[in-house]
Amino acid sequence: MDLVLNLASLAIASGVLQNASPYMINPVRRQSRPQRLDLKNYRGDGIRPIRPYVAPQPYRQGRVRCLFIGINYTGTSSELRGCQNDVQTMLNTMHQIQFPISEACILVDNPQFPNYGGLPTKANIVAHMQWLVHDVRPGDVLFFHYSGHGTTVQGGKDSEEKEDVALVPLDYEDRGTIIDDDIYNLLVRDLPAGVRLTALFDCCHSGSMLDLPFSFVGGMNVSYNNSLHMQQIRRNNFSHGDVWMVSGCADHQTSADVVDSASLGGMRGAAGGAATMALSHILINTRSLNTAQIVLEMRDVLRQRKFTQVPQLSSSKPADLYKPFSLFGPIEMNAQMTQLVPQEFLAPVGFVPPPPQGFQPPPPQGYPPQGYPPPQGYPPQQAMGYPPTQFDQRPTMYPPPQGYPPQGYPPQGYPPQGYPPPQGYPPQGYPPPQPGSFGFQY
Repeated sequence: MDLVLNLASLAIASGVLQNASPYMINPVRRQSRPQRLDLKNYRGDGIRPIRPYVAPQPYRQGRVRCLFIGINYTGTSSELRGCQNDVQTMLNTMHQIQFPISEACILVDNPQFPNYGGLPTKANIVAHMQWLVHDVRPGDVLFFHYSGHGTTVQGGKDSEEKEDVALVPLDYEDRGTIIDDDIYNLLVRDLPAGVRLTALFDCCHSGSMLDLPFSFVGGMNVSYNNSLHMQQIRRNNFSHGDVWMVSGCADHQTSADVVDSASLGGMRGAAGGAATMALSHILINTRSLNTAQIVLEMRDVLRQRKFTQVPQLSSSKPADLYKPFSLFGPIEMNAQMTQLVPQEFLAPVGFVPPPPQGFQPPPPQGYPPQGYPPPQGYPPQQAMGYPPTQFDQRPTMYPPPQGYPPQGYPPQGYPPQGYPPPQGYPPQGYPPPQPGSFGFQY
């Protein structure tokens, strides 16, 4: 059974859990293995995305696409309470950190939901996954969020695992689940270099939902004092794109719902997924964390509230976990592990797709000093803003602009000596958080 904790009486400042009362809900048990998807039977070309808000600083180097899915399974024996709220929470979070969404789609089992885009049936989920990655180009930024049931199925002949994990669409009893092998093919396999995808799966059995080749090492007790690195967990499923996946738990675990998400910064009295609430809390309340700190902070938030689930992190490339976390740009790789990636999936030396350097959520008012970020001159005036009035009227070479990159690119000697930034950066007055504190108090 999934464990759902009542956190309404949680004292946030002290991190003390008082009067937690668990109750049981019915999870989706192991399912029969569905037939592999024939993607020709699913079309995403008629989808009409929306822009949920206008960010004050637009992203001018490509498109920022998002897909949000929340399934409560209302009226069924597998009903959940907080998955639609998770979608609203993540939208509110993106708005608050000024993540510059240019187009988004929302699938929830509630037609009254703001900007409702359709029911999260198997066909709709697959079609919208196809929309998310359709015609992506270097510089595009993608974000995928799923909150609902996850389950396990028997591993197939083409699978490296004895069990595969799967998403549970609204109509799974009739149409079956969506297994990780197909999700990888849909979202990851064909991404071109220079495209960034970040995915959050807040569901049970989600640790390897994208079947990525590299995973963060360590369980719940790993701390920042340990040597932190990725490990290779499979020898296939590479991608030219840069993919981060955060999951609510390991493959053998369940993810909890919180009865009152106010304890993690959500709406008072509203249920919500623990992993969604934890990540949202961190994105809003911290600045300048590195990638390892993001994962460890999520685990700390849940551990302090007596959850047993262990959020997982996986990636398409062996990331350097001590590099700053961002929703933009390429994965900065651990130099000692690059030999584990086939040469065809490594970007040319000096290749840097065009996300804004240093873009991050705005800091609290008054910090850092006025004028930082962004640096003067950003974004460059000649960059084309997105989205244009008609997508198909954009220049056929966008991005990049005509004549770029120049012949012979990358030039010899690039990147210049001294890059990454020289000592003394970031400027004084904008220190990174001290190890163990990660930028905010509970």
